[in-house]
Amino acid sequence: MIDFQGLLASVKPSGEANQYCVSVDDTWLQGRTAFGGLSAALICQAMQQQVDGDRRLRALSVVFVGPVPAGEHRIVIRELRAGGSVSHLQGELVCDGEVAVTVSASYGKNRLSAIKIEAPSMPHVTPPESLTPLPYIKGITPQFTQHFDMRIAFGELPFRGAASADFGIWLRFPNPRAIDVAALVALADAPPMPGLNMIKPPGAGSSLSWYLEFPADLPSADASQWWYCDYRCQAAGDGYFHNNATIWGPEGKAVMFSRQIATVFEK
Repeated sequence: MIDFQGLLASVKPSGEANQYCVSVDDTWLQGRTAFGGLSAALICQAMQQQVDGDRRLRALSVVFVGPVPAGEHRIVIRELRAGGSVSHLQGELVCDGEVAVTVSASYGKNRLSAIKIEAPSMPHVTPPESLTPLPYIKGITPQFTQHFDMRIAFGELPFRGAASADFGIWLRFPNPRAIDVAALVALADAPPMPGLNMIKPPGAGSSLSWYLEFPADLPSADASQWWYCDYRCQAAGDGYFHNNATIWGPEGKAVMFSRQIATVFEK
């Protein structure tokens, strides 16, 4: 079993310009594909190797095209433009010659500004130490969930026939590792999507598209500390859920805004 750090370390130049090789372990699968947060994180890891260090990730747009099975794959990066302050990059995760995931990213330098608008404050919720961890049950829960510690603060678990899709959840990696953009992207997609908790089994769900914004520098924190995610559904119909989320870091500062279109299949 390869941990997250091992997967990131597998993202290496392939020898061809702007291309990288990557290895996906089967313990990171969700059904027949790697879970979306991992796929996006691996592309981010490759992009970080091609962007100037004074430009941090500001926005990330992800489209999930097809499955990413376990095995060896390619990541292809294209620099669309590198301006005086902002760089735009495009990345693809290619599996057996087919594009499986596409990412568009904007990296930007800090700019001089007298304007400062604070992000929403973290809500008061039950601390994670008082909550029961979501269990990993082999053959029932997705395989990738064994790599995360998740605890529901409010709302319902998947397949409970809940009246509301909304929930709050604490997240962390079980083992210490420095937080970086790739780790934060993976954490953000670890929770079950809103909508799964409104249906009853059998059923399934997957992300169609995902858009992320990063309103602040990452804190000096560890990925094994607790990160809180407030996940809400704004509208749903015809099997599609329009969800948004905010993630706060261990110090209570908002570090990510997320928008997602999720497909939920009722069987």
